[in-house]
This record gives sequence, structure tokens and C-alpha cells, in this order.
Amino acid sequence: METRRTDVLVLGGGTAGVTAAIAAAEEGAEVILVERDNALGGVGVRAGIHSYWYGLGGGVQNRLDAAAAKLRKQWGSRAVGYHPEAKGAAIAGALARLGVAAIYEAVVSEMIMDGNRVAGAVVETAESTVAIRAGVTIDSTGDGDAAFLAGAPYTLGRAWDGCQHAYSLVPRFLDDDHVMKFKNYDVGWIDATDPADVSRAYRVGRKYVWRGGETPANKHYMVVGPQLGVREGRRIIGDYVLRQDDLLLDRRFDDVVMRCFAHIENHAYDYANESELSQIWIGVLGQWKFPFGGDVPYRCLLPAGVEGLLIACRALSQDHDCGNLFRMQRDMQKLGEVAGTAAALAVRADASPRRLDVRALQRTLIARGALRESDLTRPSEPWLAFAGEEKRDRRRALDDGVRDDDVREAIARLGTEEEPVALWWLWQYGEPSVGPLLEALRSAEGARRRGIAFALGLLKRPESVPDLAETFRRRDPGKPNELDRTMERWQAALVLLRRMADPAVCDDALASLRRERFSTTLLLLLHYAIAVAGRMTDGQQARTRASAQAILDDPGLGGDYKMHNVDASMPAEEETRSIKWSLDLNAAYLLEQVGADGRGTLERYADDARGYVREAAETLLARLARGKEGEGDGASASRA
Repeated sequence: METRRTDVLVLGGGTAGVTAAIAAAEEGAEVILVERDNALGGVGVRAGIHSYWYGLGGGVQNRLDAAAAKLRKQWGSRAVGYHPEAKGAAIAGALARLGVAAIYEAVVSEMIMDGNRVAGAVVETAESTVAIRAGVTIDSTGDGDAAFLAGAPYTLGRAWDGCQHAYSLVPRFLDDDHVMKFKNYDVGWIDATDPADVSRAYRVGRKYVWRGGETPANKHYMVVGPQLGVREGRRIIGDYVLRQDDLLLDRRFDDVVMRCFAHIENHAYDYANESELSQIWIGVLGQWKFPFGGDVPYRCLLPAGVEGLLIACRALSQDHDCGNLFRMQRDMQKLGEVAGTAAALAVRADASPRRLDVRALQRTLIARGALRESDLTRPSEPWLAFAGEEKRDRRRALDDGVRDDDVREAIARLGTEEEPVALWWLWQYGEPSVGPLLEALRSAEGARRRGIAFALGLLKRPESVPDLAETFRRRDPGKPNELDRTMERWQAALVLLRRMADPAVCDDALASLRRERFSTTLLLLLHYAIAVAGRMTDGQQARTRASAQAILDDPGLGGDYKMHNVDASMPAEEETRSIKWSLDLNAAYLLEQVGADGRGTLERYADDARGYVREAAETLLARLARGKEGEGDGASASRA
């Protein structure tokens, strides 16, 4: 076995890995970069998504983009966003000038461990096995493969069923003006940690490459997906787990090393399967398109219990909800620069990354343009604010305590266009909101009364139940906005009743469950029934068994499910956008809660050819084994 030594070893030459290698080399470290593909650059260069969607610039990425723009101009080429081949050439040129040794078509097979310290990695190429010993190793594999091999704990997918984001296989084409563009639409789901499922995803993606209304008659494809567009895999548990509400409330961290910025984008429509926070933020409050972000603490780069390793990819320590936002290309490039800089400074100081002087790291990042001086001292500014006020005004109530006028101000906006903001803050205020809301409920009518009931429902107050139940029974229409992932008011009321496990609309929900055909609404009804199963009468449980079995027996369900940027021209088959698998798994789980046999269905799906379906079935079987009947606390179970 060949042995090599280096200061910094970067595993993965994708979006974050290349900036990690460049930053480490610029800070004086000797660097080896290992990439499984035959080219560098990741999702923008290889998966074909060559434009930015939110995220924050600065540092290395700005210089790479400028170099790519110069090359594109020299080549006489035009592209939406940046030219992917020009970006790849700019990356390769920067690495060559810095003397970074890049090893292509190499796969990490083993981590070199000294106790709990990563001392490098063993990589396999077509010709040989190479042991690379390093002072600091950076995991930029995307799915946290290196941290996983080093024994770090992790979570996978969302809490309810372990399902990961939908994936894409992106075609590039030239428009009539000879401008390179791409069509970023989804194919289906994937278990990014299962090689067999990744292989299946490539086959299915190429089988259905013409989708979303595209045909050879209206598009000329140049190339189709050399690499999958994968949005989620493992999330390594680190010294701190970043949460979505950390960003929404703009929590400040002394060890901030960068900021992120985007909106919640998980490419999902089945929000009944998503976390409670996602159902409320997107479905009830209608905030899907609302952009926000905040501090990323250095501790998120440090895998728990493992020394000598930094995480620089979407597998860094964050929860599923936060990962819906903190995965954009600009932010991943920034994350790579942070990790590469930290690795070089740790080598220079002969220290473990965990013992690095964070103040020194922050000063270096400021000098590099990856962090701003103001990021260390700026006041906290929670994102949702009322019209006419500053975001920092919202912080006062959280820091100094909620006053009566804070609550009254929010209540006054219920039933208006500002209701979503008011609901959010009444929920955040907590107990001080209850008394004034109950007082206001006594005389309120119409939309304002419903808004007050929603606020009380968010606080899980039983006084909200009669109005929530009537909202559901009347099938109240209307949304906070016209976004297609926002819930109608009657659906939002059902979500709030489910959170309280209140059976007030059980009979109505069961009647709907028997006749409903829309997948997303069926999932809402199934989750409500699961939540209240323990409070059903014998008659209700009998009707539930019949309804759940009818779902299992109906092969026509699930084909109406939407995929991002895909219209009805794409086949709704089991291997693409059909969500029959999820309907069946939830129905089977519900059967178990009402005294019938659903385990057989779950076990059958646990042997499914699709990896993401097996993962979902195994997750629900594990929940049955633990005796849980709810959706958990919004965090996936840890694995080792």
C-alpha cells in the first residue's frame, strides 16, 4: 500500500471541497484533494445547476466566479448564471497554481484512526490503494461519509419516516439565442447513503429525462446529468446542532464563522410527513418563500466525539429543517473556505481543530472576506417583523420579557394581512399571550375570531378547539398567500388539532378519509387519525380500520402527487412521483394504532426495491417497536 503525507486532506472535490482546498493552501498548508468523480466542482459544474439560489457571497467564491466569467468571455460562450465548464476550469487552475495535489476517481474506503482522532484516510483508485496521513482531515463528501466511517453519530432524513429530499437529474440545453440553460426539475426520492438506490436513481432519471413538458420538439438537450442533484443525506451530529429557529430568531453565537441565507426549500408537498415546525411555518403561516438566515457557529463543523476532522458539506451539524435552507451553493462554498482556513490554522498551531483559537480563526476569515467585522458585534434581529418596525425591535421582548402591549399589538393584527407575523410572535411569547387571547376571543367574530383560535391552537390551549373544529367542518378556504404549498384554513386547523391530539373532529375526519382522493390531504387526515387513535371510541376505531384498509387496497391513489417543476406529463409511477408508498405506510401504521395488522404491510415495504421506501418502512417499524404513537420531537434518531 502506498503511503502519502500532507498537512490537510480534503475528501470530496465538490462545491465546498474545492474552496476548502483552496483556502487551506492559501493559508500555507500542503493539501491533497480526493474526488470520486473525474472532475471537480460538484453540483454546479457536474450536476448542471449552474446558477445561485440565495446564499451569501464573499471570499474564495467571488474570485472563482470572476475567473470563470473571464474564461467564459474568452471562450465566447453564454450561459444563465455561470458557465459550468468555465467554473470547472477556474477551479482547476486555482488548485494547480497553489500546488494542491488532486486525486481523481478515488473512493474513501477507511479512515485512519489514532484512538478517536482521525489521522487521515485510505482511498481506493483503479490502480492502487493509498493511505494518506494528514494533520487535519476535512469531510466534504456531501453525505458525511468520512465522519460516518470515523464513528461519528448522525441523523438521516426527516423524523417521521426518514425520507430525504427529492433528487434531480438536470439536462442542459441551448435556447434559440445560443445561451446555455438548464431545467432543474425533480425525478423522485432517493436514499443518498445507499449505493444501490443511487444507481436506481440514475437509471430512473435517464429513463424519464423528458419531463415537465419538455420534448425533443421544443428542447435540444446538450448533456443530461453527469451527476445527480442530491439535496440531503446524513447530517453529522456535532458539538452544536443548528436549528431552524436559531436562524428565525437570529440567535447570536460567540464562535460565529459565517452566515447563511435562503428560504426553506425541501422540494416537498407532503407536509403532513414533515416536522411540526415545517407544517406551521410553511403550511399554517405560509412562509415558504420568506428568506432568512443567520450565524453558523464553528461547533457545527466539529463531529461529536471525533478529533482531527472538520465537516465542510451539507452533512454539517444541523437539523432536518435547517438543512432545507443551509445547503445552497454560495453558503456551501463559504463553509468550505471556513473549514479549509481552520484546518490550516490548526496545522500551523499544532492543535486539534476543536482546540483552535476561534478568535484567531475569525480574524483570518475577516481578512479573507469570508466573514465581516460586523458579524462579531451586530445586534440580533429576528426576521419576522410587523410593517413599520425594525427587525431588532422584535428582540426586545425576547431579551427583556414580554409586556402586555406586545401581546395586544400582535392580537390587533389577527384577521389582517399581518396575521402570519402576529401568529408567529404570539406563539413565541408563549404563556403571556394566553390571557389576552382568551379575553379577545369572547367578543371576536369572523376571520379575527379564527385568527385568535389559531394563536391559541399554536399554544395548545383547549379553548381553541371549538373554533378550530368549526373551521375544519366548514372547510374554510383561503390561504395566507397564493403559494401552492400553503394550506387552506381548514387544513391548517386540522394540523393544530393534531398537535393537541384532540379528537373533536374525529368523526368528520374519518368520513373525509374514506372519500378523499388527493394525496396531500389524505396524509393530513392519516396523521390526524394517528395522533388521536388512542382517544377513539370502539366504533371510531372500527371505521378507521376500514378506511385505512381501503387506502391499502386502492392502487389508484398517490398518482396525483406533485414534484418540483414537473407537470402531469411525467408518469406517476412508483419509481417516480407517485406517493402511494407513503400513503400505504401511514395507513399501515394507523392500522397498528387501532388494533389491526399493519405490520405485514410495513415489513413488505421494508423489502422494497427502492432504498428510500425501505428506510421509511424501517423507521416506522422502529417507532412501533419503541411504542411511540406520535411524530416525535422533530429530530431523527441518532445512528452509529
